[in-house]
Amino acid sequence: MSDVALALAPVFLPLAGAAMALVAKTLRGSGPAAAMEAAGAAVGLVLPWAALAVLLPRAAGGGVAFVVSGWDPAIGIALRFDGLAWLVDALGFAGAGAAYLYSRGAGPRGPLFTAIFLIQTSALAATASTADLFNLFVCLEVLGLSSYVLVASSGKPGAFLAAFSYLAISSAAMVFFLVGLFGFYRLTGSLSYEGISAALAALPDGGGTAASLSSACVAAAVAIRVAVMPVYGWLPDAHALAPHAVSAVLSGVLIKTPLFALGRLLEFLPAGPASMELLGAAGAVTALAAVLVALSQKDAKRLLAYHSISQIGYVVAAWGMGTRVGLQAAYLHALFHALFKGLLFLSVGTAADAAGGRNVYEVRGAGASLRRAGDRRSITVVAYAVGALSICALPPFNGYASKGFVGSLFKGEWRYWVLFAAGACTIASFLKLSMIFLPAKEAPKDARTAEAAPAGAEPPRMSVTASMKASMILLAGLCLATAAFAGRIMDFTGTMLGVGAGAPSKSLYAAPELAKAGFGACLGVALFFVAVSKPGKRAATLVRARPRSFAGLVLAFAVGLAALGARLVLFP
Repeated sequence: MSDVALALAPVFLPLAGAAMALVAKTLRGSGPAAAMEAAGAAVGLVLPWAALAVLLPRAAGGGVAFVVSGWDPAIGIALRFDGLAWLVDALGFAGAGAAYLYSRGAGPRGPLFTAIFLIQTSALAATASTADLFNLFVCLEVLGLSSYVLVASSGKPGAFLAAFSYLAISSAAMVFFLVGLFGFYRLTGSLSYEGISAALAALPDGGGTAASLSSACVAAAVAIRVAVMPVYGWLPDAHALAPHAVSAVLSGVLIKTPLFALGRLLEFLPAGPASMELLGAAGAVTALAAVLVALSQKDAKRLLAYHSISQIGYVVAAWGMGTRVGLQAAYLHALFHALFKGLLFLSVGTAADAAGGRNVYEVRGAGASLRRAGDRRSITVVAYAVGALSICALPPFNGYASKGFVGSLFKGEWRYWVLFAAGACTIASFLKLSMIFLPAKEAPKDARTAEAAPAGAEPPRMSVTASMKASMILLAGLCLATAAFAGRIMDFTGTMLGVGAGAPSKSLYAAPELAKAGFGACLGVALFFVAVSKPGKRAATLVRARPRSFAGLVLAFAVGLAALGARLVLFP
C-alpha cells in the first residue's frame, strides 16, 4: 500500500466504520446488529492505529504532500500528512477511543450514535492534514454538524438549546470564513495554502489590506471552534449538557484540532505572525479569566467546562509564539489535557450520576453512592484523583510537565505570572469540586455498613458498568504513563515537529521549579478557603448571575473580529 493510501486511511477508515454502523441499523435481530456495530467501531477507531504505526517513519521524515486522486492542484483537494498531522491524529483517536468505550456502558449508544461519532472522528483526521482552504471549511462544517447532534443526544431540554446556540453562532462565524476564503481566492486564484502563499509573495504589497482582512476573517471564525476569549460563550453549555462521553471528546480533542489546522494555514500567510501573536495573548488572558469563572461555579460539569476554556488558553498561548518550540509545547499540553480532562469528565459525570446531583455545595458522599452503584473498588474515585492531580500540575503528574514547559517559554514576561495565577486558581477550584467526595453527614461509621445501602435508602440511580470502568482505567493509566515518560514524549514530539530533542524536562524538577509548584499549591489552598467562605459564595453568585445571551455571543465575535482586523491592518 502506498504512502498516499495510508495517509488517507485515518480519514476513510472511520467513514467505513460509520457505514457499517448504518448497515447495522437496518439488520433484524439484536445479535447481528450489535456485531456489525461493534465491527464498525473497531474499523473506525482501532485500525487507524495500524496505519499510523506504518506511517510513523515517513511522518517523522517530513511527511507526504499530495492531491487526492491525482487531480490538478488548481481544483483538487490538497492534503499534507506530516509529523503534525500524525500527532493530532494520535491525540484524536486516543481521546475518541476511550470516550466511545465509556459510552458503551453509560450511553448514548446505538448504531446511529456510533455512525455520527465516527463521522466526527473522520472529520478530525481530515482537518489535521488539510492543506486547502476550502477543504478546511468543509472539515470544520462536518465537525460542527456532528457536534451539534452529539451534544443534543443527551436528550435534555437544555442540551437542545445549547446545541442550537452553538450551531447559530458557529454558522454565522463560518460566513466570515467564506468571506476570507473569497478574499484569498480573488487575490491569488488559488485555494491551496502553498498556492496562496506563492501568489501573495508575488504581489508588490503581499496582498495589502485585502489579505490582512481575509486573514482576520478566517482566524476569527476558527477561533470560535477553539473557544478562546472573547468567542468562548457557546462552550460551557454545550460541554456541561452533553453526554459525558461526548463532553470528553469535545473538550479533549475537538477544540484543539482547529487550532493546529489554523497554524498550518497561518504559516503560509504574511499576516500569520501578527494573527498568532494576538491570539496567543488572548490565550494567556483566557487561561486566567476562565478559571476564575470556573471557581465560581456550583455545577460540577459546568466547572469542568470552564476549565476546558482555561486549559485551551495555555495551548493557544504557546501556539501563539509562532515558533516550532511553541508548537511543541502547545501540542504536549493539548495531548496531556486530552487525557486528564477526558478522565475528569468521565469520572465526575459518573460520580454525579451516582450521587443524583451536580451541585458541589450540596452533593456529598459520592464515593459511597458509587459503591452502591457497583464500583466497589472505588475505581472512579481513584480515576478522579489522577485527573485532578494532573490538571493541578502537581509533580510528578503529566500536567506539571506540560504546564511547566509552556510556562518556561514566557519567563520574564507578564504571561508567565498570568499562567502561574491560573494554576493556583485551578488548584482552588478542584479542591472545591472534590468536596462531592466528602462523606455525607448521615453516612454510617462502620466501613462494612457504608458499602451497603442504608435501610430505606433509594436504589442506585445508575450502574457503573465494566466498560465505564475500563475507559477510566485506560485514561488514568495513560495519564500516569505520560507522566513517567514525559521527557521522552517531549523529545518525540520535538522530533515529529522538526525541533529535535532538548525540551526542558530535567530542569522542571530543579529546586526553584519545585518550590514554585509548592508555593502555587499553598496559594491555591488559600484561594479555596476564600471561595467557600460566605463572601466568596456571594461573589460566585454574582459571577454566575451575569447576563448571558445569544446576542452577547454575536457581539463577542464582532469584537474579536474587529480587534484582529484592526491589529493586522493598522500594525502590519
